[in-house]
Amino acid sequence: MTLGPAILSDGRESVASFLRGAPSVRQLLASRHSAFESAHLILPSTAVVGESVTLSVQAWDRYERLVPDPEAAFAVETTDPAATLPTALAFDGSPVVRLDGVRFETPGVHYVAVEHRETGERFVSNPVEVHATPPDSRVYWGDLHFHSRLSDGVGGVATGFEFAREVMGLDVVACTDHDTMGFFIPPSLQRRRMHRRYFDRTKRLVDDHHDPGEFVTLFGYEWTKQPNAGGHINVYYESPDAARLFDSRSPESDTYEKLWARLREWRDETGERVLTIPHHPAEALYPFDFDATDYDDELAPLVEVYSQWGSSELRGADGNPKPIGGIGNGEVDVPGHYVQDALAMGHRVGMLASSDIHGPYPGHSHIHVDPHLPRASEWLRDGVGWGLIWRVWNERSYPGGLTAFRASDLSRESVFDALEGRAVYGTTQPRRILVSLSVDGHRLRDEGSAVAVGGPDAERRVECSVAGTAPLDRVEVVKNNAVWRVAEPDDSASDDGAASGEPAAANGYERRGDAFAAYTLTASFVDDEPLSGIRWDERRGTDDDHYYLRVRQVDGGMAWAGPIWASADGTDDAGAGGGE
Repeated sequence: MTLGPAILSDGRESVASFLRGAPSVRQLLASRHSAFESAHLILPSTAVVGESVTLSVQAWDRYERLVPDPEAAFAVETTDPAATLPTALAFDGSPVVRLDGVRFETPGVHYVAVEHRETGERFVSNPVEVHATPPDSRVYWGDLHFHSRLSDGVGGVATGFEFAREVMGLDVVACTDHDTMGFFIPPSLQRRRMHRRYFDRTKRLVDDHHDPGEFVTLFGYEWTKQPNAGGHINVYYESPDAARLFDSRSPESDTYEKLWARLREWRDETGERVLTIPHHPAEALYPFDFDATDYDDELAPLVEVYSQWGSSELRGADGNPKPIGGIGNGEVDVPGHYVQDALAMGHRVGMLASSDIHGPYPGHSHIHVDPHLPRASEWLRDGVGWGLIWRVWNERSYPGGLTAFRASDLSRESVFDALEGRAVYGTTQPRRILVSLSVDGHRLRDEGSAVAVGGPDAERRVECSVAGTAPLDRVEVVKNNAVWRVAEPDDSASDDGAASGEPAAANGYERRGDAFAAYTLTASFVDDEPLSGIRWDERRGTDDDHYYLRVRQVDGGMAWAGPIWASADGTDDAGAGGGE
């Protein structure tokens, strides 16, 4: 077997990246010691008054490793004085404590906080929205993009599922191993392994760990155009049993357009559902070019806007606070590779986020922290591979991402409904930020993504609410790819976007006396400009206006939610630039 120029180029880039990030021996030796650094509190994002829920508290060190025997005790408090909750907790030798029987009694957005008795440091849970009566939908959390030793990751698929459920408390997870590889694994070898045994093995593991109502596993794989031959997209099937591998080297599916055509045929033959999601489209080594692709809005209704690679929303020079970089070759400096480019072309794409971690840790990526030595038990359990090697080098990546699903229940059917209907949004890990967006009362979680506004000159009311996991910095309402309005937590955003008197309470507490005032925000704006639409070029664009949210916290955490399209007739038509 000979190595082609593209594979050699890939190899040179990888070696150069590692050399740039080589750590010091002293730094690695210091990382051998694990001591408690932070606690991570996880609650369900949706609850009902009097409903029993579980609070999970985890002990982590500075390298995002679970502390095996934390000697830490905490005082516990909550924003709901009527809640049923212990006043103290201790880990008792385990890195994870699960407190069952937690009950909130007051409707609104609530938090739980713990204070480390030894240092006085305070750690806060994600917000939980408590309803007086059962809501028609709930917010569930998932990570749809991790890799195992079956491609270029480490660890087992089952280990990743177990970590997602037992440690991170995720509701939805998918392992998406590569159908073929480039420099790391000869492409033909990985293709043979997937067709002969890995594809079917993953199917069985997905079904073995699926627990409807408690934990949803989706089956997928990463269609990997290697080497250096374009961007990657993940393929997800609602039913693992009927799934078929259309690989990126087969003549029948070796382009995006061919893949989508084969998936349509498969869907028509089986009656089953399938969708695809491009990721890191703006990464220079593996770019996905919307401008050069006959994009399929129906089979690809979402883009992974963020992962440990960074954000592909827009260019760094245009204001992206987390531009693609670190573990890759940086962002591509050619128009057509960003989510905003796809929107300008008229494509109806929503946004979600995942980790893309190459190890059994969905929901909690590691390689953004300082270089460190993984534990010996991890090497023995998971094997030698990039998921562990990347942690030794200074890859300068970002924390991974999470996806929030608005769904009626925790089932594959409802999760797929949310994905197809773009009733999802993305956040940075491990922050489970609550975000709501509506245009003229049409919410992000409502069926469809377009709202009829009564004509091209009709006013539109844009409303949003955010409950963060840390004090909010700002919430930007993006209209037609430009920041249109900005809301900050110390303002009450009115129709003209200016502060107007007393701040409004977002969670039932007076902001000035509430310790979590800066965590929450509600805003309402009126857009009285005629619909203008957006154009990419003379041929592509849309007459509809689109709105989405970009949330920034003071700790660097972010969320992306939307878009919702405002249409003169309310049709979910992609306009001049969209495909099916």
